[in-house]
Amino acid sequence: MAVIYTAKYMLPGNAPLIVGGALLDVDGRIAEVGTLSEVCRGNEQVRVVDFADTILLPSLVNAHTHLELTDYPRWSAQCGETAAPSNFVDWILQVIRVKHTVPHESYLPSIMHGIALSLSAGTGAVGDILSRFPVRNAYQESPLRGMIYLESLGQDDDFIRKSLQAVESALKDKNIGRTQLGLSPHSPYTISAEYLKTLYEKCHDEGLLCATHVAESADEVEFLRSERGEIGETLYPYVGWQDKLGNPPGLSPVDYLQRQGGLSANNLLVHGVQLSEAEISKVATAGCFLALCPRSNARLDVGVAPVRQLLAAGVGLALGTDSLASCDSLSIWDEIAFARDWFAGQVDAPSLLQMATAAGAEALGLGAELGRLQSGYRSSFQVLHPEVLPAEDEVLDFLVAPGRSKEIEQLYLDGVSVLSGSD
Repeated sequence: MAVIYTAKYMLPGNAPLIVGGALLDVDGRIAEVGTLSEVCRGNEQVRVVDFADTILLPSLVNAHTHLELTDYPRWSAQCGETAAPSNFVDWILQVIRVKHTVPHESYLPSIMHGIALSLSAGTGAVGDILSRFPVRNAYQESPLRGMIYLESLGQDDDFIRKSLQAVESALKDKNIGRTQLGLSPHSPYTISAEYLKTLYEKCHDEGLLCATHVAESADEVEFLRSERGEIGETLYPYVGWQDKLGNPPGLSPVDYLQRQGGLSANNLLVHGVQLSEAEISKVATAGCFLALCPRSNARLDVGVAPVRQLLAAGVGLALGTDSLASCDSLSIWDEIAFARDWFAGQVDAPSLLQMATAAGAEALGLGAELGRLQSGYRSSFQVLHPEVLPAEDEVLDFLVAPGRSKEIEQLYLDGVSVLSGSD
């Protein structure tokens, strides 16, 4: 079946804004893009859906999130963990305490809640970090595409053995619904060097994508160099890892990943707030993408990622919301608006929109399918219906300003409307 969709403005993502733009959808794929008159030429019998005074553009990509923690705000309130953490490690301890109060059966409705919120925010693909492997089945009937990264951490041999068994069992699925499975070694400071190397080797040998939190805080940098600071003095004793101290690697976060075989293009790095110029150069040379989560970084007071230097070095940048344990919403539109001010003077509107669409898709291995409206790509797009449309030359700046989340009227994934109540 073929349908033509048109709107006052269409932003293809790989071409300039089209006034009176349209796309021809044929069985969930884009067959043609142009002005309405151009697309209708030769397709006069095809049904036209006119969204009128709206903006039609690609669905967004949330390159880094933890949807299993969507109900975290309610969980933390229920167990009395409502005080603002005093620092990054204090926040980690708070998350651990809250998760210890949550029964296993609460994670499935939480991730399903996260999927629903993601769709309502115009998101078409996610890079979801999952620590509770059984709830991956929430994606079985979901229209979302992307990656489910199975999270692993641990320092003790027995725990690592059980963790690896769970990983290998879950990976037998390969795919869940429209998502693929990969791995997420949590971070350089939460997983033993040997286990980290094992997981990166597994990704390399089996062609798996992976994702790793890296250089998120100054605490991490200090710990890897000297084992001093809050991670070594507070976190490790709290989780019973104090006997693992005594042999600091003496490396930067990126150098540490490189030593374990994790600095490669199949590893999506996350946060990168504390990257040095030398590390940025190595990340760029390796071809790694970096998912930025500015609202989470601001909430946890860990600093501002060096976006100007990252862009200058040619590092591919995507955007993520992280989880509702450190962020107010799962909307990438909200992330864009915050990033506009958080990275003021470092990044322009077109670059922010690129991070949220095409670059995010590339970071998740979907660069040939999503993030742009062009022939051969999936018909995955959203429609914004503002009260007042901006002038043509103001559209890009309008899109990175606050308020877009409330204007989402339609979301089509693979040519199918997925928002409740939409046509």
